[in-house]
Amino acid sequence: MATEFFYELKQAFNRNEPFVLCTVVETIGSSPGTVGQKMIVRRDGSTAGTVGGGINEERTRKAALDLFSCGGSLMLTYDLANPLEGGEPVCGGKSRVFIELQAHEPRMVIFGGGHIGRVLAKMAVLARFRVTLADERPEYANPELFPECVQVICKPFEEAVAEAGLDKNCHVTVLTPGHRKDFEVLEKVLPSEAAYVGLVCSAKKLVEMKQALVEKTVEQKRVDALFAPIGINLGSTTPEEIAVEILAQIVAFRNGKVLRFEK
Repeated sequence: MATEFFYELKQAFNRNEPFVLCTVVETIGSSPGTVGQKMIVRRDGSTAGTVGGGINEERTRKAALDLFSCGGSLMLTYDLANPLEGGEPVCGGKSRVFIELQAHEPRMVIFGGGHIGRVLAKMAVLARFRVTLADERPEYANPELFPECVQVICKPFEEAVAEAGLDKNCHVTVLTPGHRKDFEVLEKVLPSEAAYVGLVCSAKKLVEMKQALVEKTVEQKRVDALFAPIGINLGSTTPEEIAVEILAQIVAFRNGKVLRFEK
């Protein structure tokens, strides 16, 4: 069993295939699983290995599938002391399962769900980005407006930056409805490890924004690395075409090509 599992694990890594690794990390009392048992969950819902079987293994599988859209990791705790007449496990103990997404897929985090942000989120999904979109306006941060795989955060922008969990695989686009909100986001985003940060702005706005950020002690080299105006210049005027310009720049950046907006 262990040999088969590690063969499947090796295959997943070799194919650069994203999967969720689920590991039993603790058991207390009687439990169907044992510490160290592992299971992988693929994007299509198929599995290899086991974390003990039964209803809680299925719950673990479903929780793992959620990570393909939101990323990160999660600790699941199961209480196995339940009455006989119910449908829950009755082993009498407790177990904890740690689940973590293993993926090389890039992330795109979009701050601002207006016309451009909404279209960009949908395009980025097609380009195989894991997408997070944040807006403090409920009518724009509405999950019904986006594919199911898009993580939607409806919180004040400063709080949303923290919840998004930026890392070196993130490509951040700042498309908020105003200068003040843009600044709030950039002040938090630029010191992060995000690989790419882009801002919709005019030349005049950019000069003022950079100066204000440096005055706020944001590191000069991070300010200088900002992609602003965002995207490549294709002469676009519609939200759909501007989203293409932005996505093209980010894809080029991922492939080692730095293309900046040129008049």
